[in-house]
Amino acid sequence: MNIVKRELKAHLKSLLIWCGSMVFLIYAGMIKYSAFSETGQSVNELMGSIPAQMRNVLGIGDGAHLTSIAVFYSIFFIYFLLLAAVFSTMLGVTIISKEERDRTSDFLFSKPVTRVHVISCKIIAALLNLFVFSLVTLTASLIFVSPYLKTKTSLFIPILLVITALFLLELLFFGIGLFLAAVTKNSKRASSFATMIILGTFMLKVIIDLNEKARPLRFLTPFYYYSANTLMFDRTVDLPFTILTLLLATAGTCACYYFYQKRELLT
Repeated sequence: MNIVKRELKAHLKSLLIWCGSMVFLIYAGMIKYSAFSETGQSVNELMGSIPAQMRNVLGIGDGAHLTSIAVFYSIFFIYFLLLAAVFSTMLGVTIISKEERDRTSDFLFSKPVTRVHVISCKIIAALLNLFVFSLVTLTASLIFVSPYLKTKTSLFIPILLVITALFLLELLFFGIGLFLAAVTKNSKRASSFATMIILGTFMLKVIIDLNEKARPLRFLTPFYYYSANTLMFDRTVDLPFTILTLLLATAGTCACYYFYQKRELLT
């Protein structure tokens, strides 16, 4: 547990910054919604003039009315996911590789603990960080959305489903980060690979939105695993992609255990 506490303390500042960024994103989005809602039908007509492919890229479904708070909030999902993907992947990379980056491996592994124990404690600390990040996102969403609800209909369940899907994808990107940290000795190189994966999978999502023929490739990009419209309005989570998400997250974690035990640590 001492290692868990050490990791929580080491990543507290970073967690606060990321949580603050997410809260600001939601707050700024709601300020923008207040301006959109005052324009009435004109903003819907403007969005209707945008090509369908571009609306898909922006997360705006056909016939969507931006004066609806539920529709407007659903558009946030892609921005939530971009922020969460960077946070989760970099957390996976740094929480494993920072010992070698900071030349503290000799101190940590001179203790009477196994590498498996150290990795497990680090992962527990990281999962707590991801949970707090998601909880802050959920809380901020409920707080900032509630003043704009014009009916008695609650958006708690739809928003909860959105944040649940977000958390699942955080686990996937975290698993990717763990894998990269374990197989790459250089932390900067691991971070570079992580950035390339995030940008590459996001660009693939955009390509699929722009070209219907590319849809068979959607399983290659986590950005396409969940639809905000389905989560918000159908209130369902895609089971096959959920299973795939958990399998990939588990595979990345298991690979981290396997490769990290075999590598020579820099001290």
